Amino acid sequence: MDDAEVEAFLAAGHTRRHVLDVVLGVGMKTLSNYTNHIAHTPLDPAWKEQEWAAPS
Repeated sequence: MDDAEVEAFLAAGHTRRHVLDVVLGVGMKTLSNYTNHIAHTPLDPAWKEQEWAAPS
């Protein structure tokens, strides 16, 4: 994000702490996705209907 985007985020009522929370959340989700891909973690049955499939 550039400074203007951060300032717009802050002007919307968020704090600098919220900026860091977003960065942390995206980072954790990225690490989780890579870990699950490498470990071949099975999909939780509750999400089976949402499973991604390559286009045929």
